[in-house]
This record gives sequence, structure tokens and C-alpha cells, in this order.
Amino acid sequence: MTDMMRVWDSISYMAELIAACLIFMIPLRKRKDFALRTGAASCIFLLGSWTVNAHLRIPPSGALYLVYWAAYLLLSVGYVWICLGGRLLQAVYCAVFACAVQHIAYDVYLIYTILGGENYIIFVLIFAAVYSVSYCFIARKIPDNGRVAVSRRSLFPIATLIVLVWVLSIMDDSFIAGFESGAWHRVIYRIIDALCCIYVLWVQISQKELLRLQRELAGIDSALRTQRQQYEMTGDTIENINRKCHDLKHQIRELRKMDDGEEREAYLKDLENDIMIYDTALQTGNRALDVVLMEKALFCKNHGIDWTCMADGSRLGFMRVEDIYAIFGNALDNAVRAVMDLEDKAKRVISVKVLAQDSILVIQIQNYYEGSLSFDRGLPVTTKKDKRDHGYGMKSIRFTAEKYNGTITVSGENQIFTLQILVPVPEAQRPVQKDPEKQETG
Repeated sequence: MTDMMRVWDSISYMAELIAACLIFMIPLRKRKDFALRTGAASCIFLLGSWTVNAHLRIPPSGALYLVYWAAYLLLSVGYVWICLGGRLLQAVYCAVFACAVQHIAYDVYLIYTILGGENYIIFVLIFAAVYSVSYCFIARKIPDNGRVAVSRRSLFPIATLIVLVWVLSIMDDSFIAGFESGAWHRVIYRIIDALCCIYVLWVQISQKELLRLQRELAGIDSALRTQRQQYEMTGDTIENINRKCHDLKHQIRELRKMDDGEEREAYLKDLENDIMIYDTALQTGNRALDVVLMEKALFCKNHGIDWTCMADGSRLGFMRVEDIYAIFGNALDNAVRAVMDLEDKAKRVISVKVLAQDSILVIQIQNYYEGSLSFDRGLPVTTKKDKRDHGYGMKSIRFTAEKYNGTITVSGENQIFTLQILVPVPEAQRPVQKDPEKQETG
């Protein structure tokens, strides 16, 4: 064996673990000096591995044999923690899955050698293939915005399973009495061993998707509760404003009858115009919709936003109050934010339409916008920097519409953002149509 091969044999396992750790670290958020830390740590860990293996004899079996290999697992955790910094739990998480990927590649190569093959080129190809597939289909998908959602509770069973599989693998290679087996038994064991590691990685991908859905539902639920509380208070306030405005108008009319000069007349006229801003009560046929539209109309009036509304809320009786708040509140909030950013004041326009066509309720909200839109799963991606905690408005609208078997479509042609919601109207909410054959004739 050449000197080069001896050096490689003494550092190969450490090199495999470092490469596996890297595929899980690359998609994560990193420090500015990540490249420097990674390069320095890699050299130190490889040099340490070579020093130990070149000058010390590896225990052939027993407790020291397990301790020797267990040290590599701890070194993997330390390597990730040094390179990434941050929480130790994240380092354990990456190291555990890195060990699982290395284990899968090693199992594949070991099956190849058990069946009679031995070629370093095949060794390199197997590890390159397994690591590449693991990066593309696992490592890239686990992080969410450069972070991993990990807790002690979720990590413990996964880490325990990987460690148990790893221990059995070490025992299989140790030639300890009672663990001997034939070639085909070892092949079967290695296949099962690799499948266990693949299963753990697959479960993590599924767990990540489940956590994402739970976070989205929690955000939507929080938004619904907040919206309902907001509009309950707004509804009472608007009713009080409308009642007082109505009384004030009558008082002004009475005061105008008094002949106190032109100055008083001008003052009263200005006062009447001011309070008319708040006397914009809407009668759509649905109180919840009246409250939402009234609140947004007042805001638009006071902030120089033109507001056009053609709404028939008489068919909305089948929707829960909080669901009406969720759909219209979120949609109009998004529209208001978009037009407030426009420099051209002539484009600060919001159009609202609610109408029923046969058995379908049509809700359409349009507004101008600037910039470009990108979509994910049919919904526009939030333009806010903290994407993790935003973007629930549109998801809440879709969730609520689908709750009533409805659909939503979003488009942004010609810098006009259009949100259209179609919801089937239940039979009980549809107008009764008379049969012409049964109508009485005069």
C-alpha cells in the first residue's frame, strides 16, 4: 500500500463525515467568516484524524472500539457548531443527518465489496451519487428561510434511531463473537440498515411540511381572531358615529334657520361638509360586510384614496361573521397597502364588487400596484423582508374561501392587481324563481 493510500485510509471516515456535514450546512444561514471557519476546521479535524490513526492502534473490539467510533459522532457535532455557530441543538441536528447520509453511502459501497467488487473509483462515484441526491432531495428542502425548526422533543427519537443503527453497523464490522454472519446475511442487513437511515431522512422532510402547515394554520387562526375583535369594536364605533352624525345634521339644519349672517352660514356649511365624511353608512344587506366596508371607506377618505364600491351582501348570510371579516379585511388591507406606496396619486384607487350571478357569489377587488409580483402555489409572495411571519393574509383568504367550496384567482396584468373569489351560494340563500307556467294570468 502506498503512503498516499495509508494517509487516505487514516482520514477517509473523517473526510466522509465532513463532506456529509457540508451538504446540510450549505443551505443554512451562515456567518460572514463561514468559508474561513470551514476551511480551518476541516484541516484541523483531518490532521487530527491522521495523527490518531497513524500513531495509535485502533481497538479491534470491546468497549474501546465503540468509544473510538463514537468520538467521530461527537467530532461531527463540534465541526458543525464551529462552522455555523448558533445553537448547539442545530449542530446536533445537522451532524445526525450527516451521519445518516454517510451511513447510506457506506452501506451501498459495502454491499458492492461483499459481492466481490473493490475499486476506489466506484467508491468515489457511490459517495458522490448518494451525497448529491441527498443534497438535492433532502438537505435543500429541510431549512425554511435558512433555518431549521428543531426541538429536543423532535430530535431525540430520530437521533436515537440513527445511533442504534450506527451501533449495530459497528458491531457487524467488529468481528465480535456472536455477530458473525454470511455474505448474503450481511447484504440483507446492510440494505435494511440503509433503508432505516433513508426512512429517518424522509420522516424529517414530512415533519418539516407538517410544521409548516401547523405554523400557517396557527397564523391564520390568530389573524381571524384579531380581525374579528377589531371589527367588533369598529362596528360599535361606526354605529355611534353614524347616529351622532345624523343628529348633528338635523341640529345644523335648525341652526341654519336662524338669521345670524353669512359668516355663520359659511361656518355651518364647512361643519356639515366635515361631518359628511363620516356619514357614509353602507347598506349592503349584511351587517358584517357593512362594518368592514365602512371602516375601509373611512380610512380611504382620510388618506386620499379613491374608493368605488358596488356590493350586494344579501347573499352572504351563509357565511360566518368572522369569515366575512377574514376575506374582506385581509383583501382590503392588502389593497390599501399597495396603493399607499404609489407615487402617482391618480392611481390610488380601490374597486370593490360583490354580486351574485345565478348560484355563484362573485367577489372582486382591484387596485394598482408598483413593482413585480412573484407567485408561489397560486398566491403572490409577500414583499416584506420577514417572509416567515407574513403572507398569511392571502392564505387566510384562500383557506376561508375553500371552507365554503370556493376558489380564488389572482392576477397582476397591466400593473392592476385583481383578486377574484367565486363561492357557490347554498340553495337556501338563492332567490326563489317563479315557474312561468304556474303564474296566474290576468
